[in-house]
Amino acid sequence: MSSGVLMIPILLVIMYFLILRPQQKRMKEQRAMLSVLDVGDDVRTDSGIYGTISDLDGDTVFLMVADGVEIKISKASIAEMIRYDDEE
Repeated sequence: MSSGVLMIPILLVIMYFLILRPQQKRMKEQRAMLSVLDVGDDVRTDSGIYGTISDLDGDTVFLMVADGVEIKISKASIAEMIRYDDEE
């Protein structure tokens, strides 16, 4: 009986360190990345669209995906900034 009572807190601690803590860290990194976005940055959206930021307007981002083709997306839908290595 007492071993079952001890298992619940142990499982909760394990769940915190394996699931919740890494998720909180990823969310913090995502917020930091979104706060430093600027015009000219190359990004990838959650849906897999690659483009260059052409304008920022609050929580709205205008993304240049091809010459003369610009889409309007939510800033929160940007998944990552793309860094191209010039050492090829």
